[in-house]
Amino acid sequence: MHTFPNQQSPEIAALFQQFIAQLPPAQIEQLTARKTDGFPDLRTETRTHVPTAIAAHWLTRAEQTMRGWASSESGPIRPIRVSGRLAWPVSDIRRLLGVAA
Repeated sequence: MHTFPNQQSPEIAALFQQFIAQLPPAQIEQLTARKTDGFPDLRTETRTHVPTAIAAHWLTRAEQTMRGWASSESGPIRPIRVSGRLAWPVSDIRRLLGVAA
């Protein structure tokens, strides 16, 4: 049986359904939730540091505000610099927002 790249064989689809049926509801929601803003979810982020655009989105601040905090070292969190770019610590962002990892 020939399938197109975006289609699964019936056997694989059945196995997938069995797998999904065994998951707790919270995990199913997390796996199936679709984000429309294009930014990763802070609760499930695995990187230790993120770029300015993502940090600004999570903190609901403008990117320029984040850069100002870095430049004046006056903000609630401090980034590190990697090859001239700012990298914001995810752990500090979670702490600031009160979000558990």
